Amino acid sequence: MKKLICTVLSLSLIMCAFTGCDSSSSGETEGIIPDSKITANDTSEFVYTKIDGGISITGYKGSSKEVNIPPEIDGKPVTVIGAYAFDGYEEPDENSQDNLPYKVNNINSITSVHIPSSVKTIEKGAFTNCFSLTTVTFAGGTETLCEGAFACCDALLSVALPSSVKTIEGYAFFECYKLGAVTFGKNTESIGEYAFYDCNNLTSVTIPDSVTKLGMGAFAGCDLLKDLKISKSLTEIPESCFSGSGVSSLTIPEGIEKINGFAFCRCLQLTEIKLPGSLDSVGDKAFFMCEDLPEIKVPESVSCIGEKAFGYTADTSEFAENNEPEEYLMKEFRLISSSDAVKNYASENNIACDSK
Repeated sequence: MKKLICTVLSLSLIMCAFTGCDSSSSGETEGIIPDSKITANDTSEFVYTKIDGGISITGYKGSSKEVNIPPEIDGKPVTVIGAYAFDGYEEPDENSQDNLPYKVNNINSITSVHIPSSVKTIEKGAFTNCFSLTTVTFAGGTETLCEGAFACCDALLSVALPSSVKTIEGYAFFECYKLGAVTFGKNTESIGEYAFYDCNNLTSVTIPDSVTKLGMGAFAGCDLLKDLKISKSLTEIPESCFSGSGVSSLTIPEGIEKINGFAFCRCLQLTEIKLPGSLDSVGDKAFFMCEDLPEIKVPESVSCIGEKAFGYTADTSEFAENNEPEEYLMKEFRLISSSDAVKNYASENNIACDSK
């Protein structure tokens, strides 16, 4: 079985309270390079197959470090980069030299890739584990980045997605540790689960208002993420979506009705948050271990609050694998709300609560 993700998540992000869980913008994308300014690599460097409506690239056999995908092969448009076509990993077998787990070929020497306007879909794991890849450019035209499309591209520095991209599936840029800049196109509609998990170099993310769906843990573990703007078209913040991020001040837009469990768990730099009047429910441990957050003003609209959603943290100093850390109420934390649900939560947890 091909390796899509370079490390296995041994603990769910639901346990991010106990584990360690530059810039991004949106709008008309800058940095898109038209095909006319690119010299495509010779078609002999690619393994490909004919499909309905065009060509799917299924592999690479060339020696170039800079790979510019040709917009057409044999007179047909290249419309798909196939699953694992440039995957830098392969399972060892009896023919592998010294049983090495990574491909001893030129895929792991590729430093840049250009995607032409003809390509509509980049399939599952197409460029996963391309460990030397630093640059990816688009001409515009690509609509879907499938699961794990660029997962574990350790050296990838930035990516500017064209306005044609509508769907970014789960794990698309999972553990791209050096990814410092992401630009979303103005027509992006969905960002899948763990899509940017552990992208440790991201410092700013603007999720465009075109986005109507975020996946669980989409930006979890982005511990340098300070500046965050959330789409006004969302109705909920998914579970663990921004857990472990470095956001310090945040306004959640009107229209958000639900903040799911662990959504902002372990945001250790969070000092200020503004919740919308549309908010109805806050899930379990949604703001757990937000130790620099002294108070939260909760709108009257909130009718449901999960276990330890506000005001709790944990002592992880002596945390061992089989020994859960002590959870406790933060000193001097308070809630501000006239909501009956909030008042009941405060009373049940011995938290100070003011109406104004």
